[in-house]
Amino acid sequence: MVLQRSAVHLMILITVIVLPTAGALLYYYLSNDPTVRPLGITQQSLQAFETGDVQAFEIVALVSFDDRRSGGVSRRVFATSLMNAFRAKGVNVRVAFKDTGAAGTWVTYQIGPSTVGPFPQSRAADGISAAVEAYRMTVPPPHE
Repeated sequence: MVLQRSAVHLMILITVIVLPTAGALLYYYLSNDPTVRPLGITQQSLQAFETGDVQAFEIVALVSFDDRRSGGVSRRVFATSLMNAFRAKGVNVRVAFKDTGAAGTWVTYQIGPSTVGPFPQSRAADGISAAVEAYRMTVPPPHE
């Protein structure tokens, strides 16, 4: 009897915890409103929802990284530097790394269908202004 009562309490507890998330997920699937998607809200999905643009653009810094020729700079430090430089211009960037072997470290900025670069690691900052301008030409300003 005690075991049966404990099982009922456990089922009620699970229902109370899961039901709000399941309801929000069902509403998300019906309305495509990213503000109610459980644990899945991103700046890109919010921007696409607010502007009505299904194909929201983002700046992606594609870094062909060579650990041996990076000048002692780690991937984490390099990514943080890029993100801070873009954030100073009021834009976010997503940094993606790939290994190049012995080809050196190169950065290419991808903005929707546009590509800026490649730039060697020592001149990666040279393409930031061009990438931000390409982004601003592509993405409409936010609603006021």
